[in-house]
Amino acid sequence: MKKVLICLIFLILILSMPKKTAELTINWDTDNKDKKIYQWVENPNNIIDTSTIALVKAQKQDTTTNKWWEYPDVIYTTKRSGDDLLVLVNKQYKLPSSYAPRDLVKASKSGIRKGENYYLRSIVIPDLTKMVTDAKSEGVDLCIVSGYRSYQTQIDTYNYWLKMNNGNTSLVDTFSARAGHSQHQLGTVIDFSTNEINEKLGDEFSNTKASKWLSQNAFKYGFVISYPKGHENITGYKHESWHYRYIGVENAKSMINSGKILELYLRSYNL
Repeated sequence: MKKVLICLIFLILILSMPKKTAELTINWDTDNKDKKIYQWVENPNNIIDTSTIALVKAQKQDTTTNKWWEYPDVIYTTKRSGDDLLVLVNKQYKLPSSYAPRDLVKASKSGIRKGENYYLRSIVIPDLTKMVTDAKSEGVDLCIVSGYRSYQTQIDTYNYWLKMNNGNTSLVDTFSARAGHSQHQLGTVIDFSTNEINEKLGDEFSNTKASKWLSQNAFKYGFVISYPKGHENITGYKHESWHYRYIGVENAKSMINSGKILELYLRSYNL
């Protein structure tokens, strides 16, 4: 009787074992909620980029709702010239590969820290100079960690992030623009950082004194945030607290008074 009982227990254990060992393996490809990605760093046209690569958690896409990060099937060329401060550049409207600002100067002309490594359009410099000076007088440190990006730099940057993320376009499209679709090609966009976070580029910028100061004051100098929090389904990109675009003082004040985010404000002039 004892031998029969032992045999039955052994048989039960055999039947209860998984058929495949693989069933006990975590599928890291589909469960990426803790996966980390690197925020971008660039080297446009042999310009030295000394920005620190910051680690941030990737957002896990909700595939049951609108896939806000996807590009439309039909892509158009921008309706306004890249020189126009109100040109709409997004996932449906792209700049020509031949477009490059003709008035690029070093950002250092504004007095912003690390400006010697980046280029901006000259039209930005006067108001940026005022903003940097006023921020400093209020004890706020600002530095630049990205400015103008050529069409080729955009290609290289996007391909880099595809490689870093195993070709996952759905993930990369949430934070990196494809060539021609980046506002950085305009030469009027700045990615800001601060000594509060050791000049890094990433989500932690949103908790800094510099970020809070910009959110309250940047429009007074013609700068507005491009990708505000909670509007991903409109902008097509995750929130970027550091990414500001210069559209001119009067336009910036008009946008703020309209209550619209930049994307919707520009659509009213371009569509």
